[in-house]
Amino acid sequence: AGIVLLVLAAVVLLVPLLVPADTVTSRIVREIARATGAEVTLETADIGWRGEWRVTLRGGRIKGTGAALAAATGSPTDLESYLLEVSELVVVPELIPLLRKQLEVKAVRLSGRSLAVDWGDGEAVASRYRVHLREVNLGLGGPPTTPPAGRTIAPGERIPADLAFAFSAGADTVVLQGVPYTALDLEGRFADRAAEVTSLNARRSTGSLKGKLRADYGTDPWGKLEFEAVGKAIPAGALLEPWAPEVGRRLECDLSAGIVGRCDLRDSATRERTLDVAGTVTGTDGILRAGDWLEDVSDYLGHRQDLKDVRFAALDHDFRYVQGRYLLEGVSLTGGDTEWTGTGWVEPGGNLAVAVDVKLPAGYTPDLGGFSFLAGTLRDAEGRINLPLTLSGRAARPAVGVDLGRLGGR
Repeated sequence: AGIVLLVLAAVVLLVPLLVPADTVTSRIVREIARATGAEVTLETADIGWRGEWRVTLRGGRIKGTGAALAAATGSPTDLESYLLEVSELVVVPELIPLLRKQLEVKAVRLSGRSLAVDWGDGEAVASRYRVHLREVNLGLGGPPTTPPAGRTIAPGERIPADLAFAFSAGADTVVLQGVPYTALDLEGRFADRAAEVTSLNARRSTGSLKGKLRADYGTDPWGKLEFEAVGKAIPAGALLEPWAPEVGRRLECDLSAGIVGRCDLRDSATRERTLDVAGTVTGTDGILRAGDWLEDVSDYLGHRQDLKDVRFAALDHDFRYVQGRYLLEGVSLTGGDTEWTGTGWVEPGGNLAVAVDVKLPAGYTPDLGGFSFLAGTLRDAEGRINLPLTLSGRAARPAVGVDLGRLGGR
């Protein structure tokens, strides 16, 4: 025990002399710049023992572009630019390599004021972020096999096959595509050239989000993504703002949702072509203010123009997004004066074709023009008429009308 204490005391005294802090700082700056092509500045550094050997760097930033990153790595990227404002970077090295004046890292803790990423058709900004890598394991197997000259190098081919580590990250606020999420925390692990987030939690407005995902560069060196998420009690406008803002602005209720999906990550065109998402959305006690959408059927509603504000006790919606189309596999608004069910498809920002059935209030007769004489025969056992509608044209401003073909068939 005495010998061990003497050895430890000698290490504490000698290591700062053997490896000057400026040398470590310049080495880290040089290696980050070489690996990414970024502009790297770090202000101060020190080496010491605080329960473990650690190199601590404070202040600085890392600013880079996708073009420089692609040139440094030899792999194409959709990234346009990124900026990390660094408050503190703590590197925990292995002791023996450090005594040989070599720097090998077993853990990294990074925190900062902000992190911004721009990938052309999207952007993300995180404030007061933190990242922790631990249990880092990189064996002595050497770098990945170099692909033949002249062939584009996939990102997965740049990752050492034996690299593994656990990670956690978080941020006070993350703004993704202009939509803010708060209290973000995630946990996961990287192994076999795949990153798996086993737990992700965040807040969206007054609701909550939980999720998991796996980005796999081992099975496919260009990357495959699988994900699932659950949202609870999120205001409709907040949940739908990134995906269906026209609906979100008109729908007043809290929504819960569950989705699963996948896509290939090679580039933006591949992501769009292969994106396949399925999910369910539910809500209770709300209003869909569809007055402007239903202006085309005002004449049919007569004195009940109030029915264009669709009040409901329950909303249920099954959907799928595949090959660039949003498929309404089933949507229903029930429990109000009217009940709505529908199926169809929507191309985001493009066209739509949706068939809707509206069950009108008991005893109420719409003005059906030449078909009005059929109204009595169309009532169900509750005395309610089921009115078939169609939505067509542009998704932002669809044309709505009574489907006289379906009505006549009934």
